Amino acid sequence: MDIEKIFEEFGLSLYQAKVLAALIQYGEAKASDISQLSGVPRAKVYFILDQLVNLGLVDKKLERPIRYKSKSPEDVVERLKYNIGIEYKNRLKKIEGIECEFIDLLKELYKPSEIESKELIKVIRVGEPSERETRLMYLGAEKEIDILSKVFEYYHRVRKELIDALDRDVEIRIILLGKEFLSGYSKKVQEEILKSLKKDVKAKIRLSKTVLPLRGTIIDPSYEYKTGKAIFVVEDPKTPLYLRDAAITENPSLVAGMKKYFDLIWKYESERLTE
Repeated sequence: MDIEKIFEEFGLSLYQAKVLAALIQYGEAKASDISQLSGVPRAKVYFILDQLVNLGLVDKKLERPIRYKSKSPEDVVERLKYNIGIEYKNRLKKIEGIECEFIDLLKELYKPSEIESKELIKVIRVGEPSERETRLMYLGAEKEIDILSKVFEYYHRVRKELIDALDRDVEIRIILLGKEFLSGYSKKVQEEILKSLKKDVKAKIRLSKTVLPLRGTIIDPSYEYKTGKAIFVVEDPKTPLYLRDAAITENPSLVAGMKKYFDLIWKYESERLTE
């Protein structure tokens, strides 16, 4: 697992990721030593270290010479989560502050194409981007939501939107991976999720009797090839989940094909939950 790449995924710059990774691995050090250990030029390492101190990821010891020390791994992860949350709120607040004026400006510049065309698929990163798109799909569903998942570990993060869909009389069907295909840890996670689903959501739930090559959500599919939207990820055990991409499609024919895939698994390759 590449620590530096993970730090970059969490919003740090390349140099910030290199310096923080070096400090975590080698402990307390002077700026000159950190420069050598991380490969960050000495002329820039002081600036990078001050940035990491301001982000709450590194402690600065005011002695001669000045030394720097990484926070504990637990504190680093908590601080990264906190910083991402603050950045998200600030960006959202900024957008909301100029929303009306910005829409008016875009309308002035917008020139719609005479020929309407849609991409077959749009690719996004798995994680918060894909969960955000999933929540929006739940909110926009009018008739049907079909969910394919390993254990539905993200349920609690989309619970409100799913319950809102139920309140609109949207039919919900869920297929989870059969217990024989799960590790001990995943079985426990699935059991907890199932308890929550049974308590919160009046959905139809089945367990797959085969490995699921595709996972994701389908909303409002139509065998008449007129409506529908889907988000899905391809099963790839060799690639960590945080490095995978998800695909979104609004092509009615492709969505109808995914509905047929879901319906066939539902009817022939899955079984009801046993109490």
